[in-house]
Amino acid sequence: MTEIAESELKEIGREAARLVAGLGTVEEVAVTVGLDSTDRPAYFFSFLIDRDRDRQRAGLTRTRLAQKLRDELIARNDAHYSFVRILSRADWGKA
Repeated sequence: MTEIAESELKEIGREAARLVAGLGTVEEVAVTVGLDSTDRPAYFFSFLIDRDRDRQRAGLTRTRLAQKLRDELIARNDAHYSFVRILSRADWGKA
């Protein structure tokens, strides 16, 4: 199984966010590599998005980001599952 470097994963996340949420909407991207609840390899993406601006579309944005990331990982022959969290500025500071 392919595993992509963390720096490249951040770039993949930024590009997915640009395509899904729009340029300048996502302020930060963080990625950690780990195992999901069933011990399968996973990437955990966190995005800092000002939810006050786009509170109504947060769920749709999260779903589309997850789909875009999954498509990109499959295209790179990477079987890791991707999890997406969208955080506000206050939550980002706590994470």
